[in-house]
Amino acid sequence: MFGRTLSRRSCVERRSAQRIERLDVKDLHFADVMPAGREVDLPGRGPAFVRISDGPSGAPTVLLVHGLFATADLNWSLAMPALASRFRVVAPDLRGHGRGLPTYRFDGQECADDLAAIVQALDLGPVIVVGYSLGGMIAQLFARRYPELAAGMVLCATASSFPVPSTQGPLRMVDWAARRAPAMLRRVVLMAMLAPRSAKTPRGRWMMSQVRRHDTMALLDAIAEAGRFNSAAWLDVNTVPTAVIVTAEDGTVPAETQRAMSRTLGASVQEIDADHFACVKRPLEFNSALFAACNRVSVGFSSEARTA
Repeated sequence: MFGRTLSRRSCVERRSAQRIERLDVKDLHFADVMPAGREVDLPGRGPAFVRISDGPSGAPTVLLVHGLFATADLNWSLAMPALASRFRVVAPDLRGHGRGLPTYRFDGQECADDLAAIVQALDLGPVIVVGYSLGGMIAQLFARRYPELAAGMVLCATASSFPVPSTQGPLRMVDWAARRAPAMLRRVVLMAMLAPRSAKTPRGRWMMSQVRRHDTMALLDAIAEAGRFNSAAWLDVNTVPTAVIVTAEDGTVPAETQRAMSRTLGASVQEIDADHFACVKRPLEFNSALFAACNRVSVGFSSEARTA
């Protein structure tokens, strides 16, 4: 999600050309103080790192799932306090990312199982699972594998399948070479690719301190996993209340694929005029949409529970 990303410049160029966008720290917004963090022991899996904002007593729980290359801090630092006025908020680092569980291979279903283990270890009960970009893939898998733990689902800047060019052509050779490079060389190259503009500022150094915790092989696995993912065959049987936030200017996960997913789901949709990094470039607008979406699915789940 952070660093450099593929984006598209026009409707014609979406089919024929891509360019590299490098984020500038000056355009990004993060909280100065993070919510409390803790390690949660997951039996048979290991220690998972989570951020927790307790919210009001008895509040429903929102489980935030970050995107590729991100962490809970990078993706959700401003969303957590915005949501905590109404919800208890829990945001883990995914395996292989930040302080997440160590892994030999990044696997979407394994990540969904990690989320279920966190919900059970913290005795959260059914949660509203919120997935951003790659986290949307994990959220879809979580709701499918653990419907009894999903009170609702909010999908942001994500889709039922992802246009990942590294699965074919020259970029496939780059992936092949990266996997076979010495670990130190692979890390140096990937960290250089993920470094934003203004990386030597205090905020830039903080961002890179988050990124340097990543397992670089897990990042490659995550990209490949996204390229293989396609939930279109089963997403329409989703039974939990769902909302979708479409990032209308998105060049990483095109808005038309986000809209197609929402139609498959029959979900309520809110569009914001922002690119793939809305959560940190346009946090006020994004968090307002996120709060409203979580509230809608929370009310929907309460209504279903009363009529069950």
